[in-house]
Amino acid sequence: MSATPPHAVRRIGVLGGTFDPIHTGHLALGALFARTLALDELILMPAGQQPQKQGSTAAEHRLAMTRLAAQGLAAGLAVSHPSTQVIVSTREIERAGPSYTVDTLRDMRRDLGPEASLSLLIGSDQLVRLDTWHAWRELFDYAHICAAARPGFSRETASPILREVFAEREKSALGVQSTPCGGILIDDSLAVDISATELRATLAHAQDAATPPANLPEPVWQYIRAQHLYRA
Repeated sequence: MSATPPHAVRRIGVLGGTFDPIHTGHLALGALFARTLALDELILMPAGQQPQKQGSTAAEHRLAMTRLAAQGLAAGLAVSHPSTQVIVSTREIERAGPSYTVDTLRDMRRDLGPEASLSLLIGSDQLVRLDTWHAWRELFDYAHICAAARPGFSRETASPILREVFAEREKSALGVQSTPCGGILIDDSLAVDISATELRATLAHAQDAATPPANLPEPVWQYIRAQHLYRA
């Protein structure tokens, strides 16, 4: 159960990604931090042009799948955490050029003002590679970094520089809720490990199946079939 922050600040979590396709692991991560951080807004943000990935499915399809998945997530949170509003953002898709997370968070901080608690929600696989991101140290000027640990996660797999940053910046959920930015929260309660690459490989040969593959929301599955995405 999430704690109540000592004073009321607006609490926003941003879950970005290629979402190619969006799957139940993404949704579970978002729901986890919606509860843990008592989020007012959970923003799902499909990436535009990602510098570290090539050949992604067209943005219009990834956005449509995200919107379908968001409806189910919102319905679930309406029962478990009704104060959280689920929003799908086109901020990165509409931006020309590469989608650097630091630019997104800088723009969001400007829009939100200095007091709101803004958290970037990621998986631990991304956390241990954070020092490969563009201008990664600046991320903390605008947001907290909140990571859900995958099974087998170890801080020792991160670089010495990152391990030092983890030690300096780690906060509790309450600390993240009640401050604007600058902290790291690592949550090891989720234990979900889903590979979008493996899911796409499954989809390439499973579109005539009667039921969706494991870890894929039904509406997203139906959209993929209707649009003939991921076929071999």
